[in-house]
Amino acid sequence: MTERLLVAAIDFGTTYSGWAFSFRHDFEADPTKIQAKQWSGGHHVSLKAPTTVLIKPDGKTLEAFGYEAEDKYAKLADDNKHRTHYYFKLFKMMLYGKIGLTRDIMLEDDKDQKLPALTVFSLAIGHLRQDLLKTCNDRLKKNKLTDGDIHWVLTVPAIWNDAAKQFMREAAQKAGIASDNLSIALEPEAASLFCRHLPIQQFSGNCGKSLKTFDVGSKYMVLDAGGGTVDITVHEVLPDGKLKELHKASGGDWGGTMIDNAFRQMLIKIFSLPVLRKFQLDHTDDYLDLLREFEIKKRDIKPASDTKITLKIPSALAEVFEKETEEGIQDAIDQSPYAGKIKFTGDKMRADVSVYKHLFDDALEGIIEHISGLVRDPVTRGTTSILMVGGFSESPLLQTAIKNTFPKMTVIIPEEAGLVVLKGAVVFGHGPNAIAKRVCKHTYGIELNTLFDDKEHDVSKRFESNGRCFCKEIFDKHVEIGQCIKYGEPQSERTYAPLTNTQDSVDIVVYASDEASPKYVSDKGCQQIGKVTVDVRDMSVPLSQRTLDVTLTFSGTEIEVIAKEKHTGKITKSKANFLG
Repeated sequence: MTERLLVAAIDFGTTYSGWAFSFRHDFEADPTKIQAKQWSGGHHVSLKAPTTVLIKPDGKTLEAFGYEAEDKYAKLADDNKHRTHYYFKLFKMMLYGKIGLTRDIMLEDDKDQKLPALTVFSLAIGHLRQDLLKTCNDRLKKNKLTDGDIHWVLTVPAIWNDAAKQFMREAAQKAGIASDNLSIALEPEAASLFCRHLPIQQFSGNCGKSLKTFDVGSKYMVLDAGGGTVDITVHEVLPDGKLKELHKASGGDWGGTMIDNAFRQMLIKIFSLPVLRKFQLDHTDDYLDLLREFEIKKRDIKPASDTKITLKIPSALAEVFEKETEEGIQDAIDQSPYAGKIKFTGDKMRADVSVYKHLFDDALEGIIEHISGLVRDPVTRGTTSILMVGGFSESPLLQTAIKNTFPKMTVIIPEEAGLVVLKGAVVFGHGPNAIAKRVCKHTYGIELNTLFDDKEHDVSKRFESNGRCFCKEIFDKHVEIGQCIKYGEPQSERTYAPLTNTQDSVDIVVYASDEASPKYVSDKGCQQIGKVTVDVRDMSVPLSQRTLDVTLTFSGTEIEVIAKEKHTGKITKSKANFLG
């Protein structure tokens, strides 16, 4: 990567997003000197803005982003002018675990209106890009930044599949970021890199440790608990100070939005889905106020809390409920699972704190169970610490659950845990080789035709060519799932050749699988991810000499296929395409 004047990072989160940057000279003096925007909304200032997108009725133009999008949408709703606008919130999760993801996949807004997902993502990224550029140029005044001065970094969850990561890259390119000026950072890795520079004083609690003090060979788990997903990986400190991934990134959808969904289910049990849906559509501003108030309340819930929690309920919700059902809210509560635990008086709902604590149960259970499995894995034996980062890691309930379940492990929580991934992405942009070794998430191989062996091969794969019998669709493995590989370096060179003298090209077709050793590319779970066609039409060269040396190179989220003709030295390269 060419050194740029500035590294700018965009942390595109499920619930909140933000940007940060640092100049190269500042980074060299102090890697933690990173500037991030503070966002204002309503009566408070936050370190990131809601990942909320308001698009004009034309479906192509951004109206507003973040807090401004929420406020504008609420005002439009007041005047009943919001129905033709597109309003997207919590939409990033549609990429999680998506099988068969394509560039033209559609996204539904809060009113079930559809737009191309690539449009929504690119408009949001484009806004963050322009906002950062404006801020930097306002400060520089005379010497304005050009595209060539900036290297951009975009964060993605490490547990996302390759197609989702490529989708984010293409959305960023559609937003105006050139491919050569863009890197993709895996969120827990970015967090780990930033925390390696922090002194003990910048970690909360009294653990007496920071990653900066870890000796060579130390192993620690990175728990990145965000709004949508929880990403977990395990790192070991190498002699040169770089990091080695010990276990492939894993996790699940146990982020903070799981608590939000549980709260919504609680409201549905009390008010019913039709009533809540009507309230959301007809009184959008009040609905947004209710969600904002719950967001504030849920952050304050502590394990030792025993007082009742009061939540202000918009009068419009009560009116809709009473009109639709012809009964009072307290009567409905008394007939719900929350009888005796919730009291509704005036415009306030007072509930036992246990009601709200139970909203965290599924998320905490999923996280704890997954970490427990990782701790028992022989690959991670010797891991002594857990680094908690991400916005959800700031929850006292999650922190206490981790500490109580794993009392022998040191739990390390940096200050402003919700900003660590963003700032770590900047660090990654300045030094992308800091993660020296990663664990391969899939098995990768090349489709191969080989001489047929009736003792080994399936007869259905048999075919004849020039009087000889071949077996088609063999999976010729290059890299195995779970294998530790050096990123940026070619892996396992193999030689391939045309089958016949008249063949003038060779297709190098790359497949991925979640199995360690698939036999055929047609086996269940195998997916074609790329193809390189190499011209071998020089018939003056004997068939035995028209061979190709093929390697796969893994760099970040991309896989490069390199085919070199032995007799000419000609090199053909192509990127694997996970979006079809």
